[in-house]
Amino acid sequence: MNLHKHRQYRLAGLVLCILVGIALQYVKVIDVLDRAMLDGQFFQLRQLHRQPVQNDVVIVGIDEATFAAFREPFVLWHPHFGKLFQALAAAHPSLVGLDVVLPERSYHFLIPRYDQPLLQGLAQLKSQSSVLLGRSVDGDGNFRKIFPPYVSVAGSDSLASVMVCLDNDGIARRFEENLCVENTPVRTLAGRMAELQGLGQKKLKGLVDFSVGDTFSYVSFLDVLSWYEKGDISKLTRTFSGKPVLVGVILPYTDRLVFPVPMASWEPMQTTLPGVLFHAQVYRSLQSHGLIQEVPRSVPLALSLVAALFWFGRFCWIKVGLFCVFILGMTAISTLQLWQSHYLPVSAVLLSASVAFVMRLVYESVIQMRERQRLRGTFGNYVSPQIMQEIMEGNIKPGLGGEHKRLCVLFADIRNFTTRTEQMPADDLIKLLNGYFTEMTAAIHNHDGTIDKFIGDGLMAFFGAPKMLECPEKNALEAAQEMLVRLDAYNLRLEASGQYPIQIGIGLHVGDVIVGNVGSETRNEYTVIGDVVNTASRLEGLTKTLGYPVACSATVADAVGCAGGMVDMGEQIIKGHSSLRVYGWRPKLIQTLQAVSGEHVPSVVMTHVRVPGEVIVTEQV
Repeated sequence: MNLHKHRQYRLAGLVLCILVGIALQYVKVIDVLDRAMLDGQFFQLRQLHRQPVQNDVVIVGIDEATFAAFREPFVLWHPHFGKLFQALAAAHPSLVGLDVVLPERSYHFLIPRYDQPLLQGLAQLKSQSSVLLGRSVDGDGNFRKIFPPYVSVAGSDSLASVMVCLDNDGIARRFEENLCVENTPVRTLAGRMAELQGLGQKKLKGLVDFSVGDTFSYVSFLDVLSWYEKGDISKLTRTFSGKPVLVGVILPYTDRLVFPVPMASWEPMQTTLPGVLFHAQVYRSLQSHGLIQEVPRSVPLALSLVAALFWFGRFCWIKVGLFCVFILGMTAISTLQLWQSHYLPVSAVLLSASVAFVMRLVYESVIQMRERQRLRGTFGNYVSPQIMQEIMEGNIKPGLGGEHKRLCVLFADIRNFTTRTEQMPADDLIKLLNGYFTEMTAAIHNHDGTIDKFIGDGLMAFFGAPKMLECPEKNALEAAQEMLVRLDAYNLRLEASGQYPIQIGIGLHVGDVIVGNVGSETRNEYTVIGDVVNTASRLEGLTKTLGYPVACSATVADAVGCAGGMVDMGEQIIKGHSSLRVYGWRPKLIQTLQAVSGEHVPSVVMTHVRVPGEVIVTEQV
């Protein structure tokens, strides 16, 4: 790929990452991720840095024990509520809010003066503290009425909505005046509590801060009445004096809301909790730093654009580290902002960074794959497949140098080739050699050998590098065997075209060599250096006098147990080398197999001869 196209693709990739980052800000599924992350952040803040509350709300809970103690229907609890109000009046709380709705009618028709205890208790409480009467809505969305005398006693400004609106996933996280019931003068219970406590300047819209305050506990409705009946005013005073009080139902399956985090000490792992706790937590938030305000939409959008910069830079460990730091850093910043009453949703930002990072990784992978294909196409014919594979995988490093290894070296040479060159045109000679080397190369590669070089009509190969082999001698002998099989088939084609057949000699020796890049800084090749190379070449020369197509050292023969009918030729004088024990190998005819030219012969125990009729006869020893 040329530089101009590469720049175009990189620019297009950056634009695509930016567009994805912008689009993620408006995808609904991101809201789901943001809410889940927000709940997790609240949970962590409660575990690590729970913010204290100076004058916390006291919950008076109408629990199962209370319902078990009173036999009347809840709507007829006038005497009990009257006594509760008298008990609270004696304790002088700063205000009392009811998360229960008082009756909407008189029950004088049922029992004369049945409403009086409730009215008297409410009047007594009103004389000592502020009172808020909760109101709910009916099936049509209209507020239910409360018996007018109760409202008159508490004050016309005492009515407050107890309605709570939920997010799309059914969890209560947000608070806003008139959020659920539009176009109504009725204020919310928590909002009116904040106003009466002098917190009216706080914004009454935002996320409830669930990191504020300990888990809630409650005082049983029944216990408050018991203290009052026993005259234990001091206990009432210690519990309620000067504090805001909320009265609500604490039952397992009634008036429950789903919270982002557990908030009840009596149900430590439960997030579906009594609704009165939500009003209490809203008041806590207003009393502390206020409701959590979401940052302007432009902030996460700008951060998503910054995250798109992960498109730049090639894949490396530094970039992976920066990516991890960015993900963790954005999460930490968002959590810190939440602790400071600012909500910064970062799910889209994190996804934008991930998309940019992965897209660049995929882009580089495609480029590398195409580059490898180009390199294979360009240089695949210049080096052996094993070397090419190692280069592609980065196992053969650039630069000069080598390493010691035990390899088996193979030399092969055509007999009387010089005479042949004098009788053939150059073009025909090149065609002959190319056909011959094609067959020999295939045989060597089939047995994981590496072609080192072609030297005129000869070739050199080695086994055991760069790919490690369990027994390189065995692979070399199998390759030599297949070379002869392929040569027989090639000679049949030569004879069919009116040319003389080719005869070759093959020499094999094994030992320690240095294998690696040899040459200059500007031009080098992957080759082997050592006495083994010269010895293998001399062994190939011995095939002319020994009368065997393959000559190998005793070390090679011993490695394969002299398989395939090898013949011990005894000590042989090697030119430029000390004498060496040599084995010769010639195929013997035992079993006939028909094979097609180019057939792979799998084991050194298979030998061959050529017979007429395009048939390769092999034997197994």
